[in-house]
Amino acid sequence: MDRRDFFKTANRHLRDKKTGGKKRNQLFAGLAPYSGPWTVNEVSHLLKRTMFGARKQDLDHFLSLSPDAAVDELLNTPPAPAPPVRDYGLLEEEGVFYDDLGVAIGQTWVNDPNMASAPEIRSQINSRRVDSLKKWWTGLILNQQRSIQEKMVLFWHHHFSIQESEVENAAFLYRHHQLLRSNALGSFKTLVREVTIDPAMLIHLNGYLNSKQAPDENYARELQELFSIGKGNDSLYTEEDVMAAARVLTGWRINDDPLGSYLDTGSHDTGNKTFSAFYNTTTISGSSNTYQELDALVDMIFNTTEAARFLCRKLYKWFVYYDISETVETEVIVPMADVLKNTNYDVKPALALLFKSEHFFEPLNQACYIKSPFDIIAGTLREFNVPFPAYTEYTTGYPLFKNIYSRAAEMQQQLFQPPDVSGWPSYYQEPMHYELWVNSNSLPKRADFTDALVADSVINVRAFAAYSSNPADPNQLISDITALLLRYPLSGNSKTYVKTHFLTNNTMDDTIWTNAWNSNNNAVIDSSLKELFRFLMNLPEFHLC
Repeated sequence: MDRRDFFKTANRHLRDKKTGGKKRNQLFAGLAPYSGPWTVNEVSHLLKRTMFGARKQDLDHFLSLSPDAAVDELLNTPPAPAPPVRDYGLLEEEGVFYDDLGVAIGQTWVNDPNMASAPEIRSQINSRRVDSLKKWWTGLILNQQRSIQEKMVLFWHHHFSIQESEVENAAFLYRHHQLLRSNALGSFKTLVREVTIDPAMLIHLNGYLNSKQAPDENYARELQELFSIGKGNDSLYTEEDVMAAARVLTGWRINDDPLGSYLDTGSHDTGNKTFSAFYNTTTISGSSNTYQELDALVDMIFNTTEAARFLCRKLYKWFVYYDISETVETEVIVPMADVLKNTNYDVKPALALLFKSEHFFEPLNQACYIKSPFDIIAGTLREFNVPFPAYTEYTTGYPLFKNIYSRAAEMQQQLFQPPDVSGWPSYYQEPMHYELWVNSNSLPKRADFTDALVADSVINVRAFAAYSSNPADPNQLISDITALLLRYPLSGNSKTYVKTHFLTNNTMDDTIWTNAWNSNNNAVIDSSLKELFRFLMNLPEFHLC
């Protein structure tokens, strides 16, 4: 059964509460501006889809704004972060210790070419630098500002799907990451152009091997199939288009020192390249000009209607839901794509149109999205307001950040190593999609993580309970904390079970909890709340976003 079909029935009580019994069909809501309620529910939906978790202080902040102003603030780009730094000491190879002479501890390595003489030491240095890159990015996720930026950077990482095992160069990985970060809310067209000649991508999809003597079609194929046009019904480019694009891209090479890419004109095919009717039988004139043919290729691809619709479908699956019906295609994807194309592929206006729409806030588009590992891990830590060092703190912060990204990797979301060139299957693999995040291997790891947060007192359960408007009232307490933690509401019977089992000693006597709270009975309060939160975070509802 389609998840929306399930929620049409399961969410009826929620829909009736919000609409006075009037049926609202999200498939026809379209992109009309949202004008409905602006409560914790709607703000939480917006924040948990665009950020990692929804902290109470962020909810309160955005509740004070209008829906339009809230979306506008989320779509602001924060200042560029300082780069990752060296956090490791001496390296050891067969009992002999070596130093990374290219950069001192605490200084950034991102522009150092790593020219150690011994291959084994270069490999060790590179591995340590990649590790620090992951720690740094995790620190940025945990310390994110009130912005969609980190979710968008991860989206682009999924879209272009660079893998460290293929690139094997920390400096190139950082450069690629910065390319995604600096263009996260900018022009999709510009980003594709720059990624095409990015050293990490040239290595990842063999672009650096592409020459007029032996054209390599690997990147030219993925450029169209996965990065710009897609495999939709109207994606009618041909095999000949793949070969012609490969010829356009011949000759691009990489430098280790200085870091960068360049065109080897001797390896570039300067003949004319003619494309199919899908591209209006465009001919790109051969040239030895470094960028002329590349620009012509990108212009040709993005002059198609399908390029805009393709990206909007991917954004929709990332932020809203995995199923795109014919009606959603017509009422949501097409108008979003029109805005995208009319703004020279600037992503921000298209996202603003989506996030400010009736469709985005439609009840059936809420709580139908299974959290990714980073949503579970970073989102939970942020929602419980767990303090973390600044992302720049390499001595105290980096070790903690490593623990976070390692746990996410164990749950199937490894930074700089998506499973394949298509990214994470949860966003494209039919028919399971998001359900792929939860299986017999990953689900126990999720439970182990949240259980440990409670058992090890990583989260302050008392402070979270104090977010309630009246924590001494067990009914109000449960209503308030579940509204913050769970996107799918607990039934009345479930709330009664939670109250009696964890707060009122298996009775209906509310005064048991009220007296414990008001008398500050720490032993009762702490043990009860720990068991309560442990239970809530093991519910299926906790995994919905």
